[in-house]
Amino acid sequence: MRKSIKIDKPKLIIGEGTEEKIFFSTLIKYLKIDDIQVECYEGKGNLGKFLKTLSLIPGYPELQSLGITRDADDSFESVSTSIDNFIKSIFGADHVKITKFIMPDNGSSGMLEDLCLTAIKSSEIQCADNFLECIYNCSQRKPKNLAKAKIQAWLASQTNPGQRLGEAAQSGCIDWENEAFQPLREFIKNL
Repeated sequence: MRKSIKIDKPKLIIGEGTEEKIFFSTLIKYLKIDDIQVECYEGKGNLGKFLKTLSLIPGYPELQSLGITRDADDSFESVSTSIDNFIKSIFGADHVKITKFIMPDNGSSGMLEDLCLTAIKSSEIQCADNFLECIYNCSQRKPKNLAKAKIQAWLASQTNPGQRLGEAAQSGCIDWENEAFQPLREFIKNL
């Protein structure tokens, strides 16, 4: 069940879950932007429901801009069309400027973890690949989601292992200046 929220800023970015909320909030802080609020819609299956009730959230009448984010998963085109359909059916001639950013790069299939993998040194990713290959050779076990497994292996190698991706971003493990984040930085700045 979603906690009660209030829109306090003129711009709002919404993401799938808590990790995205922490991740985007950390990037926004890094960019020294203070007029954007970040919230989550608690899973891709809840995006439509969240958008349908958005106008009922206190502070909505003052909202100027909404940024919708979501993982592309297996199909950028399908997710993009789905978001466009929600926007058309829910917002019509609403006063809010609406933009979208589909992970990893607003044009490809994948997810937030794929975006982060492109920003990590290839030698470190090779170490994660070697680890996962070794585990497979020993157990014949493959992770369901390779990008998440690689990120988890990389996170385990950090000074403070055991952090989730959002926490790693907060603690400075993410290089926000990496060119892989340029499209996301632009999306946020242009909100």
